[in-house]
Amino acid sequence: MAASTTRQRRAQHTRQRICTAAKQLFLSRGYTVTTITDIAREAGVAHQTVYFAFGSKAAVLSAIVDYEIVGDLDIVPLLERPHVRRITRIADPSRRLQRIVTVSCDITQRLAPLYEIVRSCAADHDVRDLLDRHEEQRWQTLRAFVAMLDGDLDPEVNLDDAADRLYSLLSHDVH
Repeated sequence: MAASTTRQRRAQHTRQRICTAAKQLFLSRGYTVTTITDIAREAGVAHQTVYFAFGSKAAVLSAIVDYEIVGDLDIVPLLERPHVRRITRIADPSRRLQRIVTVSCDITQRLAPLYEIVRSCAADHDVRDLLDRHEEQRWQTLRAFVAMLDGDLDPEVNLDDAADRLYSLLSHDVH
């Protein structure tokens, strides 16, 4: 059991190094010109390790985007994170909304430089799929956030409309 845990920790550390190296290269050189070999060299691993850990350059970018959203490479979804779950326990609706907006804005700010790379490389089919998945996931997350306010919304506004409004206000374009 200990050997398995050690192996998992090492693999996680390697994935982290690869993501850190790739992020730095994507931001400084651009996604298109950065190769898997460049990423591997910067991370201090063999290029086969990058392929084994992620499968493709687009998958590395996807992992970096996910990391920027939640703050680590753990597979725990954002909505299941303790800091997000605590929002539902805030009794005051105004404070609850303020916390939702704060969490969302923090994510948008962290993600902004990479999001521009993703958008600019959307001609690449895999990157376009990443962008589409991210936008759908972002709307679904904001819809879940709005559901945390359900009993406190104006009766004229349904959850989907409220999610659409929050989605627009907290967009990368507005940021």
